[in-house]
Amino acid sequence: IRAYISQPGNTPPDLTTQPSTAKDAVEKAVKFYGMLQTSDGHWAGDYGGPHFLLPGMIIVWYVLGQPPQMINAAQAKCMAHYLMNHQQTDGGWGTHIESPSTMFGSTLCYVALRLLGVPPTHKSSIR
Repeated sequence: IRAYISQPGNTPPDLTTQPSTAKDAVEKAVKFYGMLQTSDGHWAGDYGGPHFLLPGMIIVWYVLGQPPQMINAAQAKCMAHYLMNHQQTDGGWGTHIESPSTMFGSTLCYVALRLLGVPPTHKSSIR
């Protein structure tokens, strides 16, 4: 929000008045979401925790032929590290970082690690 309002001509929407028309409401909403949008055009947000999102992206990346503009080598290494850090003591993964291990979570995360290049002999693959 600070980056948005620091640009000339950008002001936050007026919170003291209610829009009187549908057009006013839409303009106020667009201004609000414009404040939240990052400079490269996306809306950032913390959606950390679910273990079914990252594996899905890794699978798509793999099916597409592992394009480096989607996931480069450094990112792949960080993703594998993230998954290994959230592996449960029983060797599995839950559907999110706070859940107990499930077959669904374990299968997705194991396959994701293997697609990222973690060998079958790695301790995380064996656990």
